[in-house]
Amino acid sequence: MKLLVTGGLGFIGSNFILKILNEHKDFSVINVDAELFGSNKKNLESLESLPNYQYVKGNITNRNLMEDLVSQCDAVVNFAAESFVDRSISDPNPFLISNIRGTFTLLETVKTTKKRFIQISTDEVYGSLKGSKCRRIF
Repeated sequence: MKLLVTGGLGFIGSNFILKILNEHKDFSVINVDAELFGSNKKNLESLESLPNYQYVKGNITNRNLMEDLVSQCDAVVNFAAESFVDRSISDPNPFLISNIRGTFTLLETVKTTKKRFIQISTDEVYGSLKGSKCRRIF
């Protein structure tokens, strides 16, 4: 399976990529990240030479780039987002662009390409888990 992971240089996204590539040797990942506030290239330095890993610097708001990358993959896992509520209060525009416009661009792209889409977020969006069970997706 080939995954497009957006926001893969962030804490959660990079750990997801490491787990997927360590546990599923038949998977490959294209990681696209705009290298904004929460990105850290050092998180995935260990993967740079792997043949089943590719990094692309880009933004999920770029429709042409997303169409190209999504067409190469079986599914999209979206971690890309601006976070930290305090920052959104002082300047909401980056959050609107990335979290709303960027996600809309991805949704429109997967709709036309008929690819699977998984939206990932944090407890700041979804709230706390009520109970101890969650569904494993891979």
